Amino acid sequence: MQTDPQIENNKTLVRRFFAAIENADFRVFDAIVAPDYDDHWSGQTRGRETLKRYFTGLHAAFADLKMPITAIIAEGNLVAVLSRVRGTQKGDFAGIKAKGNPIDAMAFQLYRVANGQLAEHLEVADFLTLMTQLRG
Repeated sequence: MQTDPQIENNKTLVRRFFAAIENADFRVFDAIVAPDYDDHWSGQTRGRETLKRYFTGLHAAFADLKMPITAIIAEGNLVAVLSRVRGTQKGDFAGIKAKGNPIDAMAFQLYRVANGQLAEHLEVADFLTLMTQLRG
């Protein structure tokens, strides 16, 4: 079976995004994230700069943040990712003071790619496990 090169490019784009997050190299977002990126987070403004601020804050709370990809599949302009969110809380997060607690929670993401950039994101994450681990 032959693989569609565009689908492989889309998966590579998402992998670059995850690597940029783990390495806190948010300058990469300028090349791979659309300026009007829609994250679909309630109360969050659209845009690449909003995304940079979010992940900067996440790294302030979890300097050792890792997001290993368990599975990645793509069809057309959509890329689905099953991943984990791991780290050690070293800074305040979601109103919870840092206690040095480790986190390890699952997340499912769906990305839409447009014009070679990530344009849209939907997520279902195990926030219950995450918050339970943070509260220790």
